[in-house]
Amino acid sequence: MTIWKSPHPDLDIPTNVTTYQHFFEDNRSLSGAYENAITKERLSFREVKQKAELLSTIFVRKYGLQPGQTVSLFSGNSVWYPVGVWATIRAGGRINGASPVYTIDETVHALRTADTKIILTLPSSLPTVSAAARQVGIPPSNILLLEGTSPEVQSMQSLIADADTKKISIVPTYRIPAGKSNKEICGYLNFSSGTTGLPKAVMLSHHNIIAQCYQLRQLQVLAAAHPPSSTHPHGLPTYRILAVMPLFHITGLVRFVSYPVFMSGLSVMLPSFTLPSMLEAIVQYRIEELILVPPILIRIVQDKAVEPYLSDLRRTVKRWSSGSAPIAPEIIRALQQKFPDTGFRQGYGATESTACISAHPPSHFDYKYAHTGGKLVANTVAKVVALAPPNTDLGLVTSTVDEVLLGPGEVGEICAKGPQIAMGYLGNERATAETFDANGYLHTGDVGYIDEEGLIVISDRIKEMIKVKGQQVAPAELEDLLLGRPEVEDVAVIGISDVYSGEVPKAFVVLKDRSLNKEDMQRTGRSLMEFVKSKTVRYKRIQEIEFVESVPKSATGKLLRRILKSWERGEDKERRRGLVVREDKERAKL
Repeated sequence: MTIWKSPHPDLDIPTNVTTYQHFFEDNRSLSGAYENAITKERLSFREVKQKAELLSTIFVRKYGLQPGQTVSLFSGNSVWYPVGVWATIRAGGRINGASPVYTIDETVHALRTADTKIILTLPSSLPTVSAAARQVGIPPSNILLLEGTSPEVQSMQSLIADADTKKISIVPTYRIPAGKSNKEICGYLNFSSGTTGLPKAVMLSHHNIIAQCYQLRQLQVLAAAHPPSSTHPHGLPTYRILAVMPLFHITGLVRFVSYPVFMSGLSVMLPSFTLPSMLEAIVQYRIEELILVPPILIRIVQDKAVEPYLSDLRRTVKRWSSGSAPIAPEIIRALQQKFPDTGFRQGYGATESTACISAHPPSHFDYKYAHTGGKLVANTVAKVVALAPPNTDLGLVTSTVDEVLLGPGEVGEICAKGPQIAMGYLGNERATAETFDANGYLHTGDVGYIDEEGLIVISDRIKEMIKVKGQQVAPAELEDLLLGRPEVEDVAVIGISDVYSGEVPKAFVVLKDRSLNKEDMQRTGRSLMEFVKSKTVRYKRIQEIEFVESVPKSATGKLLRRILKSWERGEDKERRRGLVVREDKERAKL
């Protein structure tokens, strides 16, 4: 029986404090800041603490926020986003981040799943958020603007300023109740599709976030600090990070919102992405390590817009990092050729593991390890479980009694246990039991192996969730949309490989009318893709439809997606491919 243990020394992680207490009240120096890369708007962590005290008091006194209730944030990257986060945590609430470009239906699902009481958002998202709030019964008075103004909605900033002027008495900071530990208190809800089904709210405890920060610090290589200058009046601390990925993503929550406070660092917020603005920020703030998604790394190696910055980037960047989605080997090779003096590191994990299960330690910041997910982070153990026989529903073994544990180099499902593993899914005991076993292991749904050196290598994904540019897409959500169309009898959606996005959704569709000619089927396919486009955010759009006679299912009626994936790989030589309709190649301008 092989159980892998982290090679790093165990860490002593506090169990009696919230994240707010540990990062803000137990942090004597509390130096560092969040800064907008474009406008240079800056909130020091001391200012954030003061504003969080005022806003948490407003939440409690004006809006009746109780411990365990949810505040949802629908926002892009802003220095005010963390103020909303830390105010909620200080009051004992649960913070839930979600995409500001969700459709009304997606926002309704998010609000219901998170059981939201208060919403923080931006003026651009206000029409959608307001319409969704009406559907779920959240009063308009409980919607606040994170920044900007609107005649109908109060501004969070104006409320804070008014409270500061009136010198209101501050409510006490929420404490872990007597007899409990911070492992038992949920402070964060992040959306994930888990191994199956629609997006679910992953319950992350205060301990999960604190533990991940300790685990990351153990592997951290710090940059040189820089004294105050005309460009940077406050100087540059040893830990600096550029927040390119969304703050509502688990990487954003940990690496851009929480970890910089823990490290007394500087989190530089990129409010909206353009390649030039990102490159300018890298050079200006001397960012030595970048956490990026594969599509941006592709732009860096292929886009001519990089050329004017190339010499400065080569002087500045020490390491490239990726972890939200697989990256093609040819892109890794191109990156190394373009930046031969840099290193590369990956992290492997999921929302359910508060980001990292494994990561490359400094000894492995090398491109030759880029195909791996690194070694288990501290206090973490893992097992590789043999897959169930191919005629079962999901290819997963869900009972620990039936498990066959595999050794080095043997391929199975990666499972991990540690202080960063989530509490479960909010209000979904069945999904929790399917994903987290009785011994505390997270069943990732990822297929791979751990080699003799302890490096994790992922080779496939059993779980249904599709990753498009690092964003999660639930096939069931797209299937439900298509099944609502009168032309569709049955449908199954999988992710197919795409060099630019990692994966994109493909639908296998069974039509009710089997007599349609080729032209009618092509028109129907385009119509179905346009319908999905109108109902979802960009990264969820169907990119390809194949019309088939039937979709493979088990005896219990469950879709057998692994068979669809084998079709896509061309492994069934006797199968005749159906008519395929593809979306016009319109690439998002990152």
